[in-house]
Amino acid sequence: MALACQRATTDDDRDFQGTVQLGDTARTYLLHVPDAISTNAAAPLLLAFHGTGESGRAMQRHVGLDSLADARGLLVAYPDAAVGNWAEGCACSRADLLGVNDTGFVRALVAEVAHRHAVDRGRVYAVGFSQGGLFVQRLACQMADLVTAVASVAAPMSAPVAERCRPVAPVGVLVMHGTLDDAFPYEGERRRERSVLGARETTDLWRLLNGCARDASGSELPDRAADGTRVLEEQWMGCRGGVEVVLYSVAGGRHAWSPSADVRTDALVVDFLLRQRRVVGDAR
Repeated sequence: MALACQRATTDDDRDFQGTVQLGDTARTYLLHVPDAISTNAAAPLLLAFHGTGESGRAMQRHVGLDSLADARGLLVAYPDAAVGNWAEGCACSRADLLGVNDTGFVRALVAEVAHRHAVDRGRVYAVGFSQGGLFVQRLACQMADLVTAVASVAAPMSAPVAERCRPVAPVGVLVMHGTLDDAFPYEGERRRERSVLGARETTDLWRLLNGCARDASGSELPDRAADGTRVLEEQWMGCRGGVEVVLYSVAGGRHAWSPSADVRTDALVVDFLLRQRRVVGDAR
C-alpha cells in the first residue's frame, strides 16, 4: 500500500489529490486541509461519500463542508468510488457484485491520512449522501472500531446490512430523510436484496444497538423558509459510550442533500459528529 499526494488542480491550495494503492488497484480521493490544522495537535477526520455516479470533487462542491471544516479544524477527505458506486453490503450494487474492497479502501485511507497529518483516532467520522449514505451505515455496522459516528443524508440502512449489523462499539448515528424522497422511500422499501429500512426503522435499530433510552426528546424546528417543508428533530440519549442517535424527518422533503431550506444540512451534520467522541480502545 502506497500513497502519492500532490497538489490538486483546484483554486484552493489547501486541497490535495491522494492515491491509495490497494492491491493492484489505485484508489483516489481529495483531501481538504484547513489552514488552522496544527502539525502537532491531532485533528478530527471526516470522510464524505458521494452518491451513485458522482465523485469526491463533486461531493465537495455540492455539500459545503469545507468552510465549516476551516472554522472547526476538521480534516475532510472526499473518496472516489471505484466503479461509480459503493459496496454498500447488499450484494446489489455494481461495486458489491464486482467484489470491490471499499471497506479496505476506507481503512487504508484513514491510515494514510494519519501518516501525513495528526488524526484524532477517537474522532474519525463518515457522512454519506444517497448511496454514499447507505455505505456509511455499513461502516457503522462493520467498522465501529475505526468510525466513531456517521451521518446519512437521504439514505437509510440496507436491509441485508441491518440483518447482520453487530458493531463492536457504540456508534453515533444521524439520519436526515425527506418524507417525499423518491429514491429511498421514508417508510422503507422491500425489493429482495435491494430492500432498505425506513428512516425511523434505521434509527430504532441504532437505538437498540447502542442501548439508548427508549424515549426520544423531540421538537419541530423553526419554519424559516416558505418552501413547503417542516423539520422534526428527534434525539435519543443515554446511549452506551455517550453517543447519540438523531433523526431529522423532513416533511415535504425530497431526495436532496438539503431537503429543507429551514436548516443547513452541513452545519447539523458537523455539529452532531463533533459531539461524538471516543477514547481509543474503549468499546463499552
